Amino acid sequence: MTDQLPRNLPASRLLVAAAVLLAASAAGGARAASNPPSISYVFPPGGRQGTTVEATVGGVYLKAATAVRITGAGVTATVLPATATDDTAAAPRAAKAKKPKTSEDREEETIRIAVAIAPDAPPGLRDLRVVTPGGVSNRYRFLVGTIREMAETEPNSKPAEAQPLGELPVVVNGQILSADRDVYRFRAGAGETIVCEAKGQAIQPFIPDAVPGWLQATLAVCDADGRELAYADDFRFKPDPVLIWRAEKDGEYLVRIEDALYRGRDDFVYRLTVGALPTITDVYPLGGRRGTTVPVALTGANLDASSLDVALPADAPATQRVTLTRGSLATNGVPFAAGDLQETSETEDNGSPEKANRVAPGTTVNGRIQTPGDVDCFVFAAEEKQTLVIDVRARRLDSPLDSVIVLRDAKGKQLAANDDTVDPACQWMTHHADSQLVHTFAAAGDYTVTLRDIQGKGGAAYAYRLSIAAPQPDFALRILPDNPRIAPGDTLALTADAVRIDGFDGEIALALDGLPPGFTVRGAVIPAGQSDVRFTVTAPSDLPPGELTPTLSGTAEIEGRTVTRRATPAEEVEQAFSYKHRLPTEEFLVSIVEAPPFALTTDLAADQVVEIPQGGEATVTVIVARRGGAKGAVRLAADTPPKGLNVRAASIPNDKDRATVKLVANRRLAVGLAQNVILTGTMRVGKQSASSVAPAVPIRVVAPAPPAAAPAAPTTAAR
Repeated sequence: MTDQLPRNLPASRLLVAAAVLLAASAAGGARAASNPPSISYVFPPGGRQGTTVEATVGGVYLKAATAVRITGAGVTATVLPATATDDTAAAPRAAKAKKPKTSEDREEETIRIAVAIAPDAPPGLRDLRVVTPGGVSNRYRFLVGTIREMAETEPNSKPAEAQPLGELPVVVNGQILSADRDVYRFRAGAGETIVCEAKGQAIQPFIPDAVPGWLQATLAVCDADGRELAYADDFRFKPDPVLIWRAEKDGEYLVRIEDALYRGRDDFVYRLTVGALPTITDVYPLGGRRGTTVPVALTGANLDASSLDVALPADAPATQRVTLTRGSLATNGVPFAAGDLQETSETEDNGSPEKANRVAPGTTVNGRIQTPGDVDCFVFAAEEKQTLVIDVRARRLDSPLDSVIVLRDAKGKQLAANDDTVDPACQWMTHHADSQLVHTFAAAGDYTVTLRDIQGKGGAAYAYRLSIAAPQPDFALRILPDNPRIAPGDTLALTADAVRIDGFDGEIALALDGLPPGFTVRGAVIPAGQSDVRFTVTAPSDLPPGELTPTLSGTAEIEGRTVTRRATPAEEVEQAFSYKHRLPTEEFLVSIVEAPPFALTTDLAADQVVEIPQGGEATVTVIVARRGGAKGAVRLAADTPPKGLNVRAASIPNDKDRATVKLVANRRLAVGLAQNVILTGTMRVGKQSASSVAPAVPIRVVAPAPPAAAPAAPTTAAR
């Protein structure tokens, strides 16, 4: 079984749930209908081309749904009218399940939707969201398939109750409910290779209130009486199992799916594929150079070919998917990298520094740890004071290799070593197993890098791409949350997250484009040396309802050239109660919602930066404008202020319209630190709370004023 808890986690471990973060950073109405919707599951989570699928969506604040958004061509979805039988029809299954609740102990709601899939709709993952007056929900993954589909039917927990699958191949959509297991019956012929694949974590990668934080599905193939013949609880390092099994004789067999920890709940949904399907397990090499066509060797089951030519155009993405067709069936997609360096291949025997393959800096080596205990060595020439990046890409390309690299000089002295390096661009990974070294060489000469699997494993699947090259400073950009809410005349807070590459640490100027006239943006700069910034957007007071789809871009000066990168939308999801992951999504959607009973501003000028002396303090006046006769007091607070900055907030009494907030800088806070302080306000309205955000308060820490000179001692006049 795979690791139950993540390793090499991102530095940020926020403890506030995503729904609470949205409520604090966007305007929230006083009525329940204006609360933001949230999806916990969709069942079934997919459908076949040319069909219309009716699905149940579970979550909170869904009952007021008006529409469904789904990305990609050829798929549309609508909300179905509620009927008196909806809740009772779901009751038999729901009674078996543990109903997840939010931190506010809200009961889960369900709605029904219809998803129409065109015959030519491209297969694969889509982002599905529900739209309500309170905003747009989080993304849930919906899969478009190409083969026959069916739904699980209870009871099917015992061999005697096994649900017939009929003609193969087939996809079964199911749920693992409380202490549940699902059993299916199928026929296979002697010598036939059957592939059983479960997708659970692929549909919902991280669950906030479960350990390890996903459905840990297991698969078993049994004979007709339930005796186990083959078993899988993962596929190498991935939690979703793949079981490739060869039937020894004609007959009926069973396939069983359950959670490894015998848990069950509504959001443990899965898609189980069973059949003699063409499946790729490995490719070699793992990538190639842009502008070339690469011959690729294939390994797997039920394949009609053992190789494939993969064309990499000059504009090929950094990673694409390799697939192969067999008649009307297509294989799974396997990642394949594209680079710009010259390429070469490892040659054996290179297991010692004396036999090391010589490579030139600026090269990517395609290789394998071919047997358990194998070591690959490479020698290269470096110049004095030259900086090189030595990078292994394996696990990020679905190789099971857990690499470790060691750098030595010509005399064999170890200069540096690395096992695992966290890649912040790959936050879907919970074990970052690829290695990287950045080294500046003190003297010109030959140097050797050795590469092996730290667990001593190896085999044909243990492929890698080893790059030795000068740094290529750059950055990527993400914006989150991907579904914020804003009211007319109000303010929302957004996070711009920079993935800095190869040492780039300069300032990044942000621009939010595609908004109607009247919007103002404050604090939209990621300061030099920092990875992210929270900035604010304030809407005009005449903004009509609907959704906006703006784009964020960042511009920086890198080694004398101007570089602009467009941000990818991202959602921050929680795993196992505390771990956070920022996952890319397809859309950045800003919902226009009803205005809260108040709005906040400050007394700062448009471009004013508040300077705070190290160890000193500064003040900001926050002003409230109440609406619709609201008379409540407003409690002010800082939303995750920079570490080392103490924000002494205050309350605005119900008979006042302003209050002063004091900002105190710790004596150890670095001079020159530039950040934004996000101030929020909360007002009680009846039994509920409404919140609002003030425009960002940019601050800069400055050196403290020198102590005043002591007055001169008085002198006595001579007599």
